Amino acid sequence: MNRRAAAGAVVAVAFALALALPVGHRQHVGGDFHVFWQAGRNFATGAPLYHDSVPGARQFKYPPFAALAFTPLALFSLPVAGVLVSLLNLGLWVLSAYLTRDIVSRTFPDRVQSRYPLVLALVLSAQFFLDNFHHVQMNGVTFALVLLGLQAYLRGRDVASAGFIAAATAIKITPIFFAAWLVIRGRRRAAVAVFAFAFACLLVPLALRGPTKGAAELVEYYDNFLKGHQHGEIDAYQAGQNVAGLVSRMTRPGQDADRSSFQYFPMSERSAQRAYAVLWATILVVFLAKLVMLRLRGSAISAYELSMVFLAALLLSPITFTTHLVPLLFIFAALLSVRPQVIHGSVWLVVGVLALGMILCGLSGRDLAGDAMYQDVGGYSVCAWTMLVAFATMAIVAQDDRSSMEGQRSSTS
Repeated sequence: MNRRAAAGAVVAVAFALALALPVGHRQHVGGDFHVFWQAGRNFATGAPLYHDSVPGARQFKYPPFAALAFTPLALFSLPVAGVLVSLLNLGLWVLSAYLTRDIVSRTFPDRVQSRYPLVLALVLSAQFFLDNFHHVQMNGVTFALVLLGLQAYLRGRDVASAGFIAAATAIKITPIFFAAWLVIRGRRRAAVAVFAFAFACLLVPLALRGPTKGAAELVEYYDNFLKGHQHGEIDAYQAGQNVAGLVSRMTRPGQDADRSSFQYFPMSERSAQRAYAVLWATILVVFLAKLVMLRLRGSAISAYELSMVFLAALLLSPITFTTHLVPLLFIFAALLSVRPQVIHGSVWLVVGVLALGMILCGLSGRDLAGDAMYQDVGGYSVCAWTMLVAFATMAIVAQDDRSSMEGQRSSTS
């Protein structure tokens, strides 16, 4: 390393510390990060994971493996651990950008040969990474693990790929869509390995906690989190940018007098619940059917296909707040890499809708656009609608190893 590179590294570390120290200092009981820190401490000390919480603390809603993964945090005080994870999130942002560029280049040969798509994707997704940084969340961790898994698979490292994706799923259940992708689309060794790692992620915490206590905690995790979402209650998290939040805000009035109503297609609670169930099931069926079709055709893996998996996970997840939207970096990078020369006919309308949605979703942060704009973009589900249109688009164009917007030319021109 030459002197200039060394000086740049020192400046970068100093700048990162200047950003992370205030974040760590303001960590407290009841904050987002305290949940992870306390879970690691509880796992290390044998304290309960899902009940008898510290007064004022939020409920832990992650699998037991996540608590095991958080045990290193117990070595530090809450503020120090907050600083370290904040620095980790900054590093993972850089890593995610590198991995996104590498994976898109491997799966999208007919793309725009320029840095601008990635730069624009970084700008438009920056607020989501900054949310994770300021709230010391773990979404950057799971996103980076999935990207590492995808890169490993594309390089022929099947077991490593399965390990990364299984670990991401065991920390936060949403990456299970990539575990399904690996089983349906992956080579046999990868598919077998992901099952093996999944069982290990279940059994290792159980063994460390003891069979009786470990099994009881798995039941508690199901009762405290999964059970409440298995029937898809649309009013559970109205602020989410998933299918549930979209349908809830569109069809139902605000839950209380202080909350603005964004209802523009009124429905009864029963009808709204039914509409949500139909839309949720439709997305899931399209997702699975598309993967099976691509498998049967022996199609090459494309950036469109991978974007479709990310979008299905975000839309169908029971909780999708802005801090969970970090995968939009990859999705935006793929969309922005389409060459204009291959877009024809009515496809331009779809491109325009997606471009407007990306701009509004990406640049609507409260600090940048103001509170009113932030509330309207979230309330009218701009991000969710953009993801829904992008999902439909990706499901159409992810046809085979020749899939691109050019594939739509004959049907739209």
